[in-house]
Amino acid sequence: MFLETMSPEAIIKEARRDITAIENRKDAFINAHRRDFLFAKKFPVSFHIEWKSPLTYNKWHITIICNNKKERENPDTYHYATYETPRGTGIIFPIYDMNTKELVFCKYTAHFFSRYRTRYLVPNNLYLPGMDVIRYFADHNSSFFFPQTDAEKNFTCCLTGGIALGNYDKTISVFRTFVSHNMLFEMQKRVLLSGIEHQHILDDFINNKLPNSYKKFYLEGRIGRVAGPAPAPKLSLEDVQYLLKNKPKIPLFSPLTGKIELEE
Repeated sequence: MFLETMSPEAIIKEARRDITAIENRKDAFINAHRRDFLFAKKFPVSFHIEWKSPLTYNKWHITIICNNKKERENPDTYHYATYETPRGTGIIFPIYDMNTKELVFCKYTAHFFSRYRTRYLVPNNLYLPGMDVIRYFADHNSSFFFPQTDAEKNFTCCLTGGIALGNYDKTISVFRTFVSHNMLFEMQKRVLLSGIEHQHILDDFINNKLPNSYKKFYLEGRIGRVAGPAPAPKLSLEDVQYLLKNKPKIPLFSPLTGKIELEE
């Protein structure tokens, strides 16, 4: 049975045993619903099956989905197993990597699903309880592309409705938290407004319009203290060019690519 304290190697070893058993029963699972697929009028059509492994006692949730008429004879399947922690339920989710032709094992923490619910589902008026949160997530994120990791083995993965943040623990991708697109846009908006405010202050400084309440204003040590009723020292053309050349860049997020780039 999967435990929170298990090593990545132990999780993968146990998961592979169960996956082999699931693959051996795959035809039986599909045949139980084949008639429903053949006579379906609207697509996609999906069915959820709960199966407890007699080998490891892990509880697996198997989804059989037929996206269109052409897939009725050979519908897709995906599966994940739950594990319990004091903070809630997490899952072990094997994903087939189309590039390496191998299974990639993902571990989603209970904290991840808590953030997914509060940051994405609830703002979209989806008040789902317990396991329904996990099922909704799996149904809408059963496949995705793995990005490159940084030097510290952290990764960012673009999902439906937002991005996941996590890290690689040896051979398992651990998804730790979720940030919605709306949150990213709000972060971008705050940074942009901060940049606009900074520019307004700069304009006021250049035009000697700063209020007396502004006691200090520094430009990389090039301009001294501005205080009291005395007029602010005027900026030279060189000072203005220097400041604009080194202005902070604003991060821009693209929900289509999942990349965060800097504005030129």
